[in-house]
Order: sequence, then structure tokens, then C-alpha cells
Amino acid sequence: MKFPVTKTIKLRLLDDPTKDMIKNLFYEIEGQLKIEGLGYTLFYVVMELVSNAVRANLKRFYFKQHGYSLTDPDSYQTGLTAFKRDYLRIDADISAAALDELDFQVTVRVDINNDRLLIFVENNIILLEEEEKRIRTKLASACEAKDIIEFSVMYGDETEGKGLGLAMIVLLIKDMGFDPGYFRVYPGDKKTVARLEFPLRKDYKPIRELHSA
Repeated sequence: MKFPVTKTIKLRLLDDPTKDMIKNLFYEIEGQLKIEGLGYTLFYVVMELVSNAVRANLKRFYFKQHGYSLTDPDSYQTGLTAFKRDYLRIDADISAAALDELDFQVTVRVDINNDRLLIFVENNIILLEEEEKRIRTKLASACEAKDIIEFSVMYGDETEGKGLGLAMIVLLIKDMGFDPGYFRVYPGDKKTVARLEFPLRKDYKPIRELHSA
């Protein structure tokens, strides 16, 4: 693998061939960069982000199918409780057909050169205001926690799970020696973007500094 490299993987649901493709890509990057443990870390992190994106898409399908509102607080909470109850029982074939019907798609994009490694997990739905607020709160709390136990005890809630997946992403980034502050989840143009940014040079300037200059 010669840098620069850009790879894009598109999916609706996570099947085994797609998982293997993503895993092989990250282990190949680990070999090229010679950063021990990078492949496993990136694979875990991206699987968590992709799973969250697919789940968000299925939640919207479920709400549409059962007549729950995404904007009315009472209807949303009722629908969320029902979705959490039924989520694991949603048949994979039904899920694939539903996401295809609604044109929901998740994209994993890797962009790497000699200066940095960027990974984008993009979902072609827009975050609700409450969802975005909750994610920002969880990320800020995870950056302050020293480990997953402290995060769970001090900051976990049951709104849509305890947010442990996001906390694990932050803690894994820390363990690899990278700044978790470079991990962002934000609304894009008709999509939601999770961006992972890994500097490969000491003099690297992060994207947020370049955009604010």
C-alpha cells in the first residue's frame, strides 16, 4: 500500500464479508504504519460507529412503520422504548429491504497520507437535535473519565443505552496515544458524519485549526 490512499466501502447492514473487508484494510494499514494494535483498534471503533449508524437507520424505519414521531417528545420516548424491546428481533431480510426502500446507506471512507489518517463513517440521515446534544455530552464526559467503569458509574444513562460504545472509542484512542479531542460527530450536507483523525507527524495541524485559520 502506497500513500496517499483513499478507500470507500458502502453498506446498508453489516454482513460478514463487509466486516472482513474492513478488518483486512485496517490490518494492512497497521502493517504499513508499524503501529502495533492499530488494526484491532480501528476495526473495533469503526464497527461501533457503523453499528450505531445502522441502528439509527432501523430506528427511523421502525418509527415510520409503527407511527411514532421523531419530533414529539412523548411519542419519541414511547417509540424508543418499543424499538429497544424489538430491535434484536427485527429480521435481517426485513431490515435490508426496509433500508433499501428508504435509501438509507452507511459509508466508511479511509483517507491516508504521510501526514495523517482520516476515517469517516457517514450516514445519509440527519441527526435529530436531541441525538446530537446527547452525543456531544457523552463525548465530553468520556474524555474526562479515566476508564470505562468510571464513565459508566458517573455518566451512564438509559436514554438510548449508557453511551458505553462512544466511551470505549474515546478510551481506545487515548490508549493508542492519540488525542480523542480529534474525534468528532457532526451534521454534514444531508448526512451525519463521524470523523476520526490520527496525526502521523509531530507538526501536524488538525482539521479544526486549519478551518479556523
